[in-house]
Amino acid sequence: MRSGNKGKLENAEVPLPFAPRTEVESERFLKFCEKFVRVPKGTNAKGVFRPRPWQTDIASDVLDSGARTVGLMLPRGSGKTTLNAAIALYTFFTWGEGANVDVFAVDERQAGLAFSAARRIVELSEDLSSRCYVYTDKLVLPLTDSTFQVMPASPAAAEGRDSVLTICDEAGVINRDLFEVVQLAAGKRERSVLVAIGTPGPNLDDQVLLSLRDYHREHPDDRSLVWREYSAAGFEDHPVDCEHCWELANPALDDFLHRDALHALLPPKTREATFRRARLCQLPIDNDGSFLPPGVWDSLSTTDEIPAGADVVLALDGSYNNDTTAIVVGTVAPEPHFDVVQVWDPKGDPDYRVPVAEVEEAIRRSAKKWRVQEIIADPFRFTRTLQELEAERLPVVEFPHSPSRLTAATTDLYKACVNGQLTHSGHPTLAAHVAAAVIREDPRGMRLDKASRSRHARKIDCAAALLMAHSRATWRATHKKKRARSFKR
Repeated sequence: MRSGNKGKLENAEVPLPFAPRTEVESERFLKFCEKFVRVPKGTNAKGVFRPRPWQTDIASDVLDSGARTVGLMLPRGSGKTTLNAAIALYTFFTWGEGANVDVFAVDERQAGLAFSAARRIVELSEDLSSRCYVYTDKLVLPLTDSTFQVMPASPAAAEGRDSVLTICDEAGVINRDLFEVVQLAAGKRERSVLVAIGTPGPNLDDQVLLSLRDYHREHPDDRSLVWREYSAAGFEDHPVDCEHCWELANPALDDFLHRDALHALLPPKTREATFRRARLCQLPIDNDGSFLPPGVWDSLSTTDEIPAGADVVLALDGSYNNDTTAIVVGTVAPEPHFDVVQVWDPKGDPDYRVPVAEVEEAIRRSAKKWRVQEIIADPFRFTRTLQELEAERLPVVEFPHSPSRLTAATTDLYKACVNGQLTHSGHPTLAAHVAAAVIREDPRGMRLDKASRSRHARKIDCAAALLMAHSRATWRATHKKKRARSFKR
């Protein structure tokens, strides 16, 4: 390996002998691999690198789609390092003047893995190595003044970069500030692409890879982002040794990923949650600290509906912007039944504002449908709404979220759930929010809370409304009832 410029390159001024008769970039890439790329290590080391059909699909996403961002989620052992290196070298050698390639990762050591594979590929090809200077942390192509470089894992290092291809490796754990700087630096070229590739990281609440996945699911028509994943998502209920799931998630299985290696790592040798995340790209819920034990909430589900005219309470967990607002209804009974009236979700829109008028109208409609005994809410940020509804002679009850009040309500709701003393409609958003809730304990007691304060943390707003609704519905059922007020417009 050259440690620096050691004299004139033999073919520094000679174009690469590469002129395939196709304008389809992914097809040109396959020809490039056949002629110049040798496997740098592992199975078939030094043999011709022949991308498999699934790898060709990934190359097509990067090279043919015209997208500015490509998100790729694959399990460990899928050969993404070699594929990254091959695609990067193709753009570096064939995309003309100033075809700069940057590689970022969680740290420089990790980014160096992709660069090391690329460097080794260059060294194994006389055509490539005779045209390219090889340094310890970069490649330089004098003919087109292009560089292939490993970048420091810091936002400051990404400022002002100008590349045709940027690879963010291990996007499941990469620093979000770094990724956003890299994103904002893109677009200086008519043709450029940012590739975020990796396996889901352990922090499921705030990671780049899953944010891209969520955005794609919510905006499938946005062609500026292409998303591809290989996972066993949807089969989390299958056992961890389910080979159907292995085959779904691991396109390289029985090729260069050996089945016995997966068997060797099965729990209890590794934790089940870790195995599912790293080898199946499943996102299991970590039950440590979860509000309810596994299976409890599902066991309380029924198909019952709350009939019109029933005595109920309404609980509002409201926000102003960039957060979810929810209304939950519960029957007034010692063992109440709950359902969701409506949920307002910003779905990642940074300019979202809660439609307060819609929230108020939903409460009015509910007051026409049922005999509403109480409308419960924390007055924070919804004081005007509560005053407006009270002026209309609706039964408003404030539920300030003080530690002592929340501790008592959390304890009562937990006991009711584990003892089967409530039911619910099975509403998926309510189920998701209950599953996301955790128990927070401190000297002031045990309270329902979010897993983290991150704005990317999973929502629990329906669970918070459920907490208030259960507290007041059971209280009303065990105390003398007041005559419900009728509501007419």
